[in-house]
Amino acid sequence: MSWAPVTLRWPTEATRWMGQLDAAKALAGSELASTAQRLNGLQGLASTNPGPVGAAAKGAIEAGRQALAEQLGEVPRCLVVTPFQSGIGQGRGYQRFLSAPNLLQQLANKLTDATDNSSPQGEQHALCLLFLGTRHDQLATGLARFNTLMPIPELVRAQRRAEHLARLETEKWQIPQATALPRWEALPLERCTVLKAARQSLAGQIAVLESYAADSSPMSDLAGLAARKANQQQARDQRLADLRQLLEGGQADSSVRTRLLGPGNNTQLRRMLLEGDAPGHEWVMSAGVILVGSAKGLSFVREMVGL
Repeated sequence: MSWAPVTLRWPTEATRWMGQLDAAKALAGSELASTAQRLNGLQGLASTNPGPVGAAAKGAIEAGRQALAEQLGEVPRCLVVTPFQSGIGQGRGYQRFLSAPNLLQQLANKLTDATDNSSPQGEQHALCLLFLGTRHDQLATGLARFNTLMPIPELVRAQRRAEHLARLETEKWQIPQATALPRWEALPLERCTVLKAARQSLAGQIAVLESYAADSSPMSDLAGLAARKANQQQARDQRLADLRQLLEGGQADSSVRTRLLGPGNNTQLRRMLLEGDAPGHEWVMSAGVILVGSAKGLSFVREMVGL
């Protein structure tokens, strides 16, 4: 057995099936031209008659949009404090800590920060949430439950970092096992220039042939579209019902604390935030978010957290 030189050529045997499509391609082209002529002949002959659903649904549409605007129109201001933010957490490197009392102090200081032009003004209410933990995995678990319902970007980043740090603590002593190079893998035929050119050339014609092979009528297409719309609506309703059922059966979580403050200005809200009993320094991994806005604007989140 000897080594033979390589001669690149078109794979005639492997692409013989392409020639079998020539007759169908020619037929499809003629059918497309005939279809265009028939459609031009139907102009002015066909008309539509909208049913009574559109007029009856206008009232429900307006009521739904108004309810959404009232519920979500007054968006409260949001401030997030996590131990991973620059200058906030204590510690060195990627190991950052923030106890619950220090977290409250950071939130209170931001309420009266005169250098922040985006801070809320006037008489407002405040809703404060504390996510408490003694380890990274506990903090990540508490953040994950809240981020599932309201994924605030800063809290999502804190959750991911806490999850990575928790996994690092458990996996840093594991020695990975790797096979020697090189490794077996599948031949990337999809990257072959011949196959890519053939696929691009025949994709459109094959799609046309498939549409004719389906042998469907406009009425059946419309019926299928209506069925898909109904199924999609049922799936959306089911997801909403499942989420509502999950929240109705929820249990109290001691690792997430919440408190409603106000009404008052920023100085008064700061004093209210620091008053009363608060979690102690035993919660060394803590993150928090404070929402400041009107009572109506906070009603959605307040009801969601059980206040």
